[in-house]
Amino acid sequence: STLLTAINYVIRRSALPLLGATVIAILAFAPIGLSQDSTGEYCKSLFQVLLISLMLSWFSALTITPVLIKWWLFKGQQPPAETSDTDPYSGRFYRIYQQILHTLLMRKAITLTVMAALLAASIWGFGSVRQNFFPSSNTPIFFVDLWLPYGTDIATTEKMASDIETSINGQPGVVTTIATVGQGSMRFILTYSGQRQYSNYAQIMVRMDDQRSINALTQHVDSYIARNYPQVNASSKRVMFGPSGDSAIEVRIKGPDPDRLRLLASQVGDILSADPATDGVRNDWQNRSKVIRPQYSASLGRELGVDKQDIDNALEMNFSGSRAGLYREGADLLPVVVRPPAAERQDANHLNNVLVWSQNRQQYIPLSNVVSGFNLEWEDPLILRRDRSRVLTVQTDPDPLSNQTSGDILARVKPQIDALALPHGYSIEWGGDAENSREAQQGLFTTLPLGYLVMFVITVLMFSSLKNAIAIWLTVPLALIGVTPGFLITGIPFGFMALIGLLSLSGMLIRNGIVLVEEIEQQ
Repeated sequence: STLLTAINYVIRRSALPLLGATVIAILAFAPIGLSQDSTGEYCKSLFQVLLISLMLSWFSALTITPVLIKWWLFKGQQPPAETSDTDPYSGRFYRIYQQILHTLLMRKAITLTVMAALLAASIWGFGSVRQNFFPSSNTPIFFVDLWLPYGTDIATTEKMASDIETSINGQPGVVTTIATVGQGSMRFILTYSGQRQYSNYAQIMVRMDDQRSINALTQHVDSYIARNYPQVNASSKRVMFGPSGDSAIEVRIKGPDPDRLRLLASQVGDILSADPATDGVRNDWQNRSKVIRPQYSASLGRELGVDKQDIDNALEMNFSGSRAGLYREGADLLPVVVRPPAAERQDANHLNNVLVWSQNRQQYIPLSNVVSGFNLEWEDPLILRRDRSRVLTVQTDPDPLSNQTSGDILARVKPQIDALALPHGYSIEWGGDAENSREAQQGLFTTLPLGYLVMFVITVLMFSSLKNAIAIWLTVPLALIGVTPGFLITGIPFGFMALIGLLSLSGMLIRNGIVLVEEIEQQ
């Protein structure tokens, strides 16, 4: 019949062009699916879903759609008769479109000049688009990180966290809260990274009934902590839509001398604190703590048979206890700790009376017999390294109430920090979202050239013409003419997901171009 002939003709004519266009659209998403970065792990499902859905759409377009047309569209009626005087493009919209297109084609030089100018303006304007790595999630959950001075007993930290949690629970809109002391929460989603173990750290996870209520509660938490716990360094942050690290903004200062590192960190911290959009400026070495350091007398030690290790063991036994073995209880191994009874323990004011074993006398003697005194000193409790070098990291996050991104803050503070005079042997590196974004883009662009090369080869093979392929690909950069104004007008930051969308848009443009050029050649 005429209907079946028409259906078969359309399928034969469109199958290969649609397949090539579909494969090209899939390849545009391939770089994120093949990325070896952690961001690629998070976004890989996007490529997999598009691969399956686009291939199924091509298959259904060539099978299910013709069947439905045959069985349903013209069921019970005669197919429309062909008429020589009927023009499907005689409507008003098509006439206006045809007139505009005819005008542009007749003035090719002017059209190309205007498009080139618009493209140049879009590239220049893209520099004013706000930047971000990943946006915050719409999940109505946020975290409150609480840092007390280093060395704070974990019981004190727990009491403080419990009081703040009670204050939060009394606010409207709060569904539930979970406080963890000494470390972050368990990793309940891929994009969450918990904090390492510190006795002075606590985190409160708050779930609201509506994410729009988070800002009001954040203000309450900030004011409550400032009023009742001024010694606490607190910061609030939302659940991120993508992978995240300890902080959104991190400045790593590398060098050999801890004193000089702390001096530089203080200068960096002042710059970050001066920005009104930062929240909770801190460093990963935390504050220095006081230590009582016994001054070992080598001559007395040799005479009594006591060395520094013996003194260390005696102090450990007195204050924290010495581990003597393990006790197995089912599948658990519990440490056996030896420690003097409470009545026999000495506090910091009576260190002279701590007993230490003398090998020569074969008895315990007071610690004062082998030390010349005790010095009270400041010490760096944490000295962290990266690539075997001492590195102190200054960290901060954007204030959730400021509506600012880490990219907005970096644009203001990075020139000031990079301008700091660094001594010889010291350097500054940028971590946080800046580093994560850079690594994610490197993972993306590593496989991007191969994917685009395959896309271009497919385009050439489909038309057996290099000229047609180049004409189609020259339309890809023109997407910026719409992208840049869109971001500038809406004020939405350009993040990693937007970058994936922009790269993938090229596949859709090429797909449409292939179908259009194929139709032009057929006509």
